[in-house]
Amino acid sequence: MDKKSFFILCALFATLSFSVSATSALVPSIASYFGASKILAGKLVWIYMLPYGVCALLWAPLSKRFSLKKMIIFNLLLFSLSSLLVSGASSLEIAFLGRVGMGIFGSSFIPLSLIIIGKEIEENLRPRYIGFLFSLSFFSSLCGVFLSGIVFWRIIYLLPSLSAFVLFFLSIFFLKDFCYQRRFKISYLDVFKERKVLRLFMIISLCSFFYHSIHQWLGVYLANLNFDQFLISSVFTISALVAIVGENIGGFFASRFGKIKTTSLGLLSMSIFLFSLLFIKKWLIFILVIFWGLGWSFNHVGLSSILTSLPDEFLGESCSLNSSLRFFFGGLGSYLGGKSISISGFKIHFLLIGLFIFLLSINLKKFLITEGGRYGT
Repeated sequence: MDKKSFFILCALFATLSFSVSATSALVPSIASYFGASKILAGKLVWIYMLPYGVCALLWAPLSKRFSLKKMIIFNLLLFSLSSLLVSGASSLEIAFLGRVGMGIFGSSFIPLSLIIIGKEIEENLRPRYIGFLFSLSFFSSLCGVFLSGIVFWRIIYLLPSLSAFVLFFLSIFFLKDFCYQRRFKISYLDVFKERKVLRLFMIISLCSFFYHSIHQWLGVYLANLNFDQFLISSVFTISALVAIVGENIGGFFASRFGKIKTTSLGLLSMSIFLFSLLFIKKWLIFILVIFWGLGWSFNHVGLSSILTSLPDEFLGESCSLNSSLRFFFGGLGSYLGGKSISISGFKIHFLLIGLFIFLLSINLKKFLITEGGRYGT
């Protein structure tokens, strides 16, 4: 792959990720700006994630019929306009509409980029390229979270809009015309015929559901503790920094002690964080959030490592399903988490989700390893 095309792919990952985590931190500020409830403003999170999860399944099949360059250019323009709509929104309803567009068109960037890498890069070099892209994605997300504490919230959506608009023109002139029509077959239903694969995706979906039912409302919880926007963003920044480090530590643990054990350890760490919220004083959150960031990164790298151990006939479809299910069930978790909090309050919600995650952590090995064999332990 030529350097100009790879640079554009890197910029796609960074543009997509910039406002994702920052939105969760900004919910209290956006709610205050529009004079709306924090629960209503929290819709900005899941109304992005649900369309993303559904539409992520579309792009791989469409790549059999259309040029990837044309698809990327088309989606860049509409993603830019959608993000600009959020940035300039005069009401929450308009912001919601823009977030739906960001989810639909932004869901194309990662699947199409991975298809390009899979076709253009030698097999032994692909992990290096993919690792760099996702590291850049984490870093961009961290920058967005950090800036959310010091700049006006509209800037967080204006910057990716401008970035996507610039990439729109750069892609027209410099992105290679990748074209793979009718060269591969994609069948999502075949993946779920294998019991072990089905169980893995059930765990991935549950983990994303539980995580986002907490994480996307953490900013609202901190606002209720009288944290200002800078302090809220600082908590999210610490969590993101720990997650970046945790991805590397978790990778080492998964290789040394096993993928399932690493995933279980991550879930246990997440449950410790949730149980601690029932008793601690508010300023200890800056220390205890380390358990949350570390736990999610261990869980993420453990399950992702198991995913890469699947047989070749499942791997392509599984990578697309992984992204789709994570976002769809993450969005569903965010939506239902808001409903649960509005009915029972934060403490009861933390207790229930903490118990579910703890039970999952101690039963994970029993659930994933079946009599028919195992795919990476």
